[in-house]
Amino acid sequence: MNPDSTEIPAQTSNPKQVLQWLNEVKSLRQQVRDLTIELGAAQQNTDSWRSSYETEGQQRRNDVTKRQDQINKLQTEIAQLRTQPEFSTTLSDDAIALQINGITSMSVLQGKLFEVWTDRDNVLAALKKEQLAHEKTKKDLTMALADAMDVLTPKK
Repeated sequence: MNPDSTEIPAQTSNPKQVLQWLNEVKSLRQQVRDLTIELGAAQQNTDSWRSSYETEGQQRRNDVTKRQDQINKLQTEIAQLRTQPEFSTTLSDDAIALQINGITSMSVLQGKLFEVWTDRDNVLAALKKEQLAHEKTKKDLTMALADAMDVLTPKK
């Protein structure tokens, strides 16, 4: 039924009923307009939320891609570091220089320097401990030898 082509009932003899009926039609038309406006606003709101959701989703996908690229780059760097020859005490100065020149990242160089200094400190501590143990052993053996000489030497 088209609201613009409304038929007035043929049996309406009361103008009050006709007026009431027209007011009701007018009210219904206004409700339809209001609901149409609300529907448009709801659709705009839905479109806005959908756009925000899609934008957020795209940003998350970009972040995941960027992080995955970083992970791949770091894994490649780790693999390269694992395949580099280890520093050795038997290397010549030229071999050490080649290894240092092979380091391309400042952070890797700093890490290697820290490792070398830590190893040096550990070796110096172990050397000091060994020197103290050697001195103690030397002293103990000297005293034992003196005691043995005293026991074996005839008393006069």
